[in-house]
Amino acid sequence: MEVENNTPTLIEEGYSPEAIANLERAVEEFAESLLVIKSEDANIKVFQSLQITMNGRKRRIGDLGNVDSPENPMKIQLMIYNKEHIEQVLEFIKQNGFPAKNEEGSQFIHVRVPKPSRMQLEEIGDDVNRRTNATGSRLTKIKTNTSLRIRAAVEKEFIDQRIAGIATKKIDTNLERCTKEVRIIGLMKRKQILGSFFRTVERDDADLIKIINKRVKLEQRRIENENQLRIQAEALENQKNEEVKSNNIASVEQANGITSPITIN
Repeated sequence: MEVENNTPTLIEEGYSPEAIANLERAVEEFAESLLVIKSEDANIKVFQSLQITMNGRKRRIGDLGNVDSPENPMKIQLMIYNKEHIEQVLEFIKQNGFPAKNEEGSQFIHVRVPKPSRMQLEEIGDDVNRRTNATGSRLTKIKTNTSLRIRAAVEKEFIDQRIAGIATKKIDTNLERCTKEVRIIGLMKRKQILGSFFRTVERDDADLIKIINKRVKLEQRRIENENQLRIQAEALENQKNEEVKSNNIASVEQANGITSPITIN
């Protein structure tokens, strides 16, 4: 006689895996978007917005050429698209108090600039904050949209209430984790940009800073360990090479009938 198994089976649902993947993708894209933000952006923005009168009308420097700081935040590099504009742009920059030079035949103008001011750096920090908040809203929207789909699936009896509850709990847990990660990434970027001007804003920023400091220490320790292992491996490799070299020399000497001199006391 067969015994009926009343143990409920866990029906596979695709709502939570899809939502979790979308949450993690949002975090990755947010982190990637911050890679291009640097403290030197403050001076770059200043030069992009400078207005010069060309042929009787106002033009932004950013419209006349590419503004970049590839080597040093204290140096701005302008690549002027039209060579006929170079001399006028160069003179304009000098008149605005910036030391600038252009090598003959080059489309590049090199400009020395002061360190970004606190206000300039805080503007970049505010941009990081806006991106952080926007990503937080994106994460919440992912959760909301998935919750609506789960509710519709329950109403249409595609999944039962128990499975819906399990899926929702998974999504809530990962939403909290990803939201915290976004906050940490944003804080790390703001701290990097503002330096000594950095101040906490949100109530729990201080707690997140502790997590950041711990991560930094762990990363430094990991790098130190990797360097130590690399040095040891290189030393061992050099030792082996010396032994091989000595053995080769000894083999050649033996083949040629060369013996080491014997010292008689």
